[in-house]
Amino acid sequence: MEQAATQKIFIINNEPEICWTVKEVLSKKGFEVHTAFSGERGLEIAASIQPDLILLDLQLPGADGLELLRRIKERFNRLPVIILSAGDTVEVAVRAMKMGAYDYLSKPLNVDELCVTLENALKTSCLMNEVDNLKRQITDQKSCPLVWSSPQMQKVMKIVEHISHYDVTVLIIGESGTGKELIAQYIHDHSDRAGQPMISVDCSALPETLVESELFGYERGAFTGAHKDKPGRFELAQGGTLFLDEIGNLPLNTQVKLLRVLEERSLQRLGGKREIDINVRLITAVNMDLEAAIRAGRFREDLFHRLNEFTIYLPPLRTRGEEIDLLARHFLDRFNRQFNKSIKDFSAEARWLMRRYSWPGNVRELINVIKRAAVLTTGDTIESTYFPPEILEQTDKKDEPLTVSSEPRRIIRPLREVYQEVSRKIEHETITRVLEQTRWNKVKAARLLKINYKTLFNKIKALGI
Repeated sequence: MEQAATQKIFIINNEPEICWTVKEVLSKKGFEVHTAFSGERGLEIAASIQPDLILLDLQLPGADGLELLRRIKERFNRLPVIILSAGDTVEVAVRAMKMGAYDYLSKPLNVDELCVTLENALKTSCLMNEVDNLKRQITDQKSCPLVWSSPQMQKVMKIVEHISHYDVTVLIIGESGTGKELIAQYIHDHSDRAGQPMISVDCSALPETLVESELFGYERGAFTGAHKDKPGRFELAQGGTLFLDEIGNLPLNTQVKLLRVLEERSLQRLGGKREIDINVRLITAVNMDLEAAIRAGRFREDLFHRLNEFTIYLPPLRTRGEEIDLLARHFLDRFNRQFNKSIKDFSAEARWLMRRYSWPGNVRELINVIKRAAVLTTGDTIESTYFPPEILEQTDKKDEPLTVSSEPRRIIRPLREVYQEVSRKIEHETITRVLEQTRWNKVKAARLLKINYKTLFNKIKALGI
């Protein structure tokens, strides 16, 4: 059972022999083990060390074990607690489990049983934390209003808000990165189906051989490897919304079956004969010209008209120059919270560069650029030097220039040199710090830096470390 050395196990037990035995066993497995011999002292230490798991003896002298458990769970709700005790009844164990204890082990301890229980508790705790993080991300996305300020997007959002309440099929057309899935999520969240699931499928990411089984499901024995029945995405979205992104990539034979499902509101799983009624709102998105695909024979015209009950066009970011500052500020606020930073603004030159750039990756590219700059910035202002080369090296374009208050047009070669110098400096400082931490053990340093030994050796030589 290999665990990271940073995981902390905290034992609250007044028997030194047990503490010593458990500490020896767990220390050999890579855990950092702390002990306390009383309940009050245990609460103090737990607050300071922030353990990953507590082993708690219910029979501490002068303390009510269950009351101590209640106080622990009150202060550290998600912290797994494994109860240790010798003479308590089953009723006490049941009460402890109801109060939030992960498990109950009787003394004398079985070391193997302890290790298995501890491993399972840590895995469960890790999964619960991941679920909490995902829930917070979803809540943030839903509670955070869409940031649109350009006249084009204000018109789009009026349409989106209006059609959200009508159960019509929607086709969203826009370049990659313009926010098609975000619009689909907004429609779902503001529809009568908001309390039901929204299932998203990227049609371009599915191999042609798996598209039908993913969308429509399959019955046991339908093909080699189909060992049990599996519902498809339509069934998983029952009562809610199914979002098919990049629908232009669907194979023609799948397009035929999709059209049938939409017209009959029912489907058959692969290998099945039973008709399954479908109650799903369909939203699709595409970044290509579907009418051109129809003329080329790559997309069915009858399916296009079935999907095209209502069409929304998302303009590319390069046509919404007045929106870039607002979006950049919005994403900077997000990454300030995520990375616990307090960056106040962008420099004038950084704002100017962002408004001149064509943003071929649209909003998605803007998010990545702001995230990268926020990570690299150590002060309270994002400077242009933290932008990637494609933004720093942009040449004068024939587009209508964006007005920026008397900002000098000084870029290209000097900024590239500054960017390379800053990157070299950051790399030098990072490698030096890790080498010092590992006492110049290059094997350990390479492992910590997540690069191979040869790469580290070459960088040390190139950077003059």
